[in-house]
Amino acid sequence: MSEEGFFKRWARLKSSGGGAAPEPLTGPARSPAPPVPASARAAGPAPESEAAARAPLPTLEDAARLTPDADFSAFVAQGVDQSVRRLALKKLFADPHFNAIDGLDIYMNDYNKAAPLTPAMLASLKHAQGLVTRLLDDRQKEAEAEAAAAQAQEQASAQEPVPGAVPEAVHEHLQAPPSSRQGNA
Repeated sequence: MSEEGFFKRWARLKSSGGGAAPEPLTGPARSPAPPVPASARAAGPAPESEAAARAPLPTLEDAARLTPDADFSAFVAQGVDQSVRRLALKKLFADPHFNAIDGLDIYMNDYNKAAPLTPAMLASLKHAQGLVTRLLDDRQKEAEAEAAAAQAQEQASAQEPVPGAVPEAVHEHLQAPPSSRQGNA
């Protein structure tokens, strides 16, 4: 391990840009390269940016003459009119090479079509629909019949006197008198 502390090493690496190799401890400290003045940077622009600045911007006629083998880089450069750029991109993506479906787009299919089903399968499905309807109707009729039987049994039991039961007239006299509003004090 070096005798240099963690924070000193961190500060040195941060000031040197972090990617530089650590300097030897015994060697003299090097100062960073002097910054390039703004006038020197402006005096020597890159040759490719200079050529791009002098080239005229493409027009709609240039975009109309494009073929799939043409260079489209001039049409997507900065400063090109949006209508020219749009027309060039339409020409580019009209090429069948870019119009291929990748096969992974599962949501683009029309699932309203019954093409994979044979007519025999469709006929059996229509038969099943009628079967389910009849089954539900039968269950509903059974439920109605059970309800009618239960209601008839209740009416029959209400008309027959139960042995050992107190008649209603006597039952009224056996009830407790209504309590007063003051409660049980």
